Amino acid sequence: MEKMILENEELTKNFLKRQFFDAWKNKTWEKDEKYLNSASLELQVSGTCDLKCKYCYYAKYSKDLYPAEISKKSLVLNNLDILLSWLEKNSYHPKIEIFSGELFVLSHGIEFLKRIIDWQIRNKNFEQIVIPTNMTFIFDDDKINQVEEVLEYANKNGIKIYLSASVDGKYCDDNRPFINGKVRDDAYYDKLFAFAKKWNISFHPMIYSENIEKWLDNFLWFQDMFKKFDIPFYSLYLLEVRNAEWTKKQIKEFYKFIRGVINWIYTHINISPEEFPAYVFKHKLFNLFNIFSRIGRGLGCSMQSTIQLRMGDLTASVCHRAAYKLQNLWKFKVENNEIVDIESLNHNLLITSFSFDAKSLPMCESCPIRELCSSQCLGSMYETNGELFLPIPTVCAVEHAKVAAILDEIIDLDLYDHFYKFTAKKDSLTLYRKYFRRN
Repeated sequence: MEKMILENEELTKNFLKRQFFDAWKNKTWEKDEKYLNSASLELQVSGTCDLKCKYCYYAKYSKDLYPAEISKKSLVLNNLDILLSWLEKNSYHPKIEIFSGELFVLSHGIEFLKRIIDWQIRNKNFEQIVIPTNMTFIFDDDKINQVEEVLEYANKNGIKIYLSASVDGKYCDDNRPFINGKVRDDAYYDKLFAFAKKWNISFHPMIYSENIEKWLDNFLWFQDMFKKFDIPFYSLYLLEVRNAEWTKKQIKEFYKFIRGVINWIYTHINISPEEFPAYVFKHKLFNLFNIFSRIGRGLGCSMQSTIQLRMGDLTASVCHRAAYKLQNLWKFKVENNEIVDIESLNHNLLITSFSFDAKSLPMCESCPIRELCSSQCLGSMYETNGELFLPIPTVCAVEHAKVAAILDEIIDLDLYDHFYKFTAKKDSLTLYRKYFRRN
């Protein structure tokens, strides 16, 4: 048994070294393209948030994903120092991403970020830091000042902080209610978009099943606000919530919404049909046309390209939505405030989660859109089915509707042949047009 444990430890450490640590060493990921999908380290700070979003896994399962006993300020900040010291000692320079329920609602959120900036300055690691935020700090002028101070501090030292606004928009904001009952009004949104303009912030709303019938109006509201504050119209990343509760009626509304957005894009952009596909990909328009691209990994999300580390206990899991006890993969061993080793927790799942291809999942292996689908969410599958790798049928229907809407609309706009020439997925496009086109 002891020999097996040691072998598992060595397997885990060897995999992490080859897959990630070698990529981070002196920023090898910048020089060798084989490491492009191994550059990132996500630091999970806390499950605490001031919202209770209807679709949020932290709102429902935070006690399992990020237990309160490992969320204490002193513990998280001390573990951050330990981790940064280890990175510095080994000349590791990953891309840093910060994930939390809401970073800026935490008493230590700004301090957490500033310590990372100071570490980057000390190590001349002038990489960007990406932080999703619900932007509720806009209600508090003192908090705005604190956030701006740390953004200015980073900028002055050659480090770009990218805030990504997790804001669903005026017509759908009741999907993201405040815990304390606070309400967003027009004054709040004006202040928010003015801040977004100042700091070059883009938005990533979530397309949820509830209120889906309002989403085209919501999209047009975003565009009106972008125009009002002179923000590029493409500063929007759309992602459907891949939860199980979608109904047939809601999926039909989702289909209509996607078609409506694509129609708006083509009508709005004064460009020739021949140039349209290249323009779409250049600006990565709304995350809608990724069905035509390849990402070099087996899953649509960034899970396979990122070590996702919970700072409360320095434990790495499959991802922040799949950080349940069974999905914890490994953790750092700490002695005297120093990382001394790595403990393997689930080496089998480690290898599986980073190497599997979603196209080989049950039902997916024979699905006609398997080459076009952006795939499902492992955490959502686990919450619904009790199994990480078993797709949810209603989410399959959502993804079918998305692919159908995109292809139906580009066919009706006579753009199909131009995408056909531009994309590498010609077989999948042809299959769809021949067998699945709606007449």
